[in-house]
Amino acid sequence: MVDTIVVRPLMPEDAPTARETVIDCFRGTPYLARMLEVLDDALKFEDPEFLCLLGAPGESDPPAGLVLFGTVLGARLVTKIHAVVAPDPRVQLALLDAVRETCVRSGERLVVCELPHDAPFDVAGVALLASGFSEEGRIEHFVREGVALRLLVWRPEAS
Repeated sequence: MVDTIVVRPLMPEDAPTARETVIDCFRGTPYLARMLEVLDDALKFEDPEFLCLLGAPGESDPPAGLVLFGTVLGARLVTKIHAVVAPDPRVQLALLDAVRETCVRSGERLVVCELPHDAPFDVAGVALLASGFSEEGRIEHFVREGVALRLLVWRPEAS
């Protein structure tokens, strides 16, 4: 069950495990460098555009996944999910629930996720849709030939 997953903020000592999690998910893909860059920005703890939460099956367990997200500069009360990275859908759902709860508490008006319709993002896409996100846009062949960019959106008032 999702409620058994412990979600907590990224801490500096989590850097090696967080990097390993991202590398395991995106190894051999054209997305790895960008995902590591976003994680590195979150590890600086300086920019609200790049935040990270970790999810683990128990309080003393190592992280089993993470979500990278943050505010969208120049957009009023909008949060963007950069990536949801976990092989276990329960962890992904718990991380997304935590982001949505945070956004409700802070009065965000919507949460967006631009997601390539490509293999490394398939599980995340399913988790986003299961968490109440809806696909509100799609640009075919945007990422590269044959790979669409999906725009998934969650609005607190729609829940």
